[in-house]
Amino acid sequence: MLLLLAAPLWAQSGIPAQILKPLAEPRAAPALALEALDGREYGLADFEGRVILVNFWATWCPPCRKEMPALARLAQHFQGEAFEVVGVNVGESVERIQDFLQTLPVLPAFPMLLDPDGSVSQAWHARVVPTTLVVDRNGHLVLGAVGEVDFDSPDLRGQLQALIPGSGDAEGNGTAPAP
Repeated sequence: MLLLLAAPLWAQSGIPAQILKPLAEPRAAPALALEALDGREYGLADFEGRVILVNFWATWCPPCRKEMPALARLAQHFQGEAFEVVGVNVGESVERIQDFLQTLPVLPAFPMLLDPDGSVSQAWHARVVPTTLVVDRNGHLVLGAVGEVDFDSPDLRGQLQALIPGSGDAEGNGTAPAP
């Protein structure tokens, strides 16, 4: 219930969009085993060796609705690289999600997973929507944000580029530079 009660406060707070912040203590990503809108089952192993941006969202959340087109642009920007955007809808019906997605100028071309009971969002500590977490190519949570994120930000894209294998990061260690 905290998820449902807290999210409207973010939506009404007027907090400006942000970029991702390095997590104080990177940790192994929890399990992610969910069905997508298209009926396919996804797990973290499906994205092995890739950087994954996981966005927990809901259709009733104004910042989530605002972020969706920018997430689609971000996925397009990194197309062909070892990077994947994954949307995780928390607690809504397939029909409601599909109705919302049809209102977008462009349908997101990334997996849209369903967390009907909120168990995965709880395991990932995504207690508020939107929550965005980034998993490095080694399976560790390294970046995150609670609230609206500016996915069009060049700084954010640079943070992600530094994590992507073969992207020219000097160390190639999968850690993100501090913003």
